[in-house]
Amino acid sequence: MLRDPNSKDFGVPELTLRTGVSAQRLSVRRRLFDDLNRRAGLGDNDRATTAMNSFQARALDLLTSEETQRAFRLFEEPAATRDAYGRNIYGQSTLLARRLIEAGTRLVTIAWAPDANATWDTHTNNFGRLKGSLLPQFDAAASSLIEDLGRRGMLERTIVGIFGDFGRTPKVNAKAGRDHWNFCYSLMMVGGGFRSGLIYGRSDPIGGFPAADPLVPGDIISTLFGCLGIAHNGEIHDRLDRPYRIVPAGDPQPQLLM
Repeated sequence: MLRDPNSKDFGVPELTLRTGVSAQRLSVRRRLFDDLNRRAGLGDNDRATTAMNSFQARALDLLTSEETQRAFRLFEEPAATRDAYGRNIYGQSTLLARRLIEAGTRLVTIAWAPDANATWDTHTNNFGRLKGSLLPQFDAAASSLIEDLGRRGMLERTIVGIFGDFGRTPKVNAKAGRDHWNFCYSLMMVGGGFRSGLIYGRSDPIGGFPAADPLVPGDIISTLFGCLGIAHNGEIHDRLDRPYRIVPAGDPQPQLLM
C-alpha cells in the first residue's frame, strides 16, 4: 500500500467495490466464473487452477469483508493513540500495521524510506537528519507499537523485527554522512518468544567490526523462521528439480529465545 495513512482522505479504493457493483452482484459474477471454469474442464483436479482459484477467492473475500474494511479505519482510533504513534506517514503506518495484525494479517512490512527526504541512507548530513526527523519519528512509532501490543496481550504471539540490510561506516565522510558498511550492524527483535531486555553481541569501540558473539543474517532468519514454525533447513526445488536451501547459511540461535 503506497497511500499515506496520515492524510485526511486516506482510504484504500483497491479494497472497495466499484460504484454500481454491489456485494450481491459480485457474488453472481463469482458463480458465473466458477461455472465457466467447470465447463472449460478446469476443475479441482488441476493443481494450477486450484491454486489460482484459492488466491482469487481470498482476493474477492477482501472486497466484501467488513473486518478488512474496519482495519483501515484509522479515524476510529482515539486521538491520543494516533498522537502517540506520530502524526506522520511512518507513525500512522505503524499504527495501521497493528490494526492489520489484529484483523488477522499474518505478515506486515513497513518500508521506512518511500522517498528521498525520509531515507535512512544518510550519506550526507547524517547527524542532522537523525536528530531532526528520523529518530524522533522512529522512537515514537516503535515504542508505541511495542507498548500497544503489550497492553492488548498481543506481544507474545507477535514478532516485531526492526532492521535494515547493512550498517553505516564508523568513520564520517566529508559530507558529514556515513556510507554503506556490511561488516557490523545491529537490529532489534521483540515479542513472539524472543528474550526481553537481552543485549546480545558487542562491537569494537568504533562500531566497525564484531568483538563478541557475532551473528550473520542467516542466523537471525533461521531463528525467526523457527518461531514461525518454518524449518530453516528446508528446501525448495525449481523446475529442473534443483534444490535450494530456504536459508542458504545460518543456524537457529536458541540463546536469543525465552
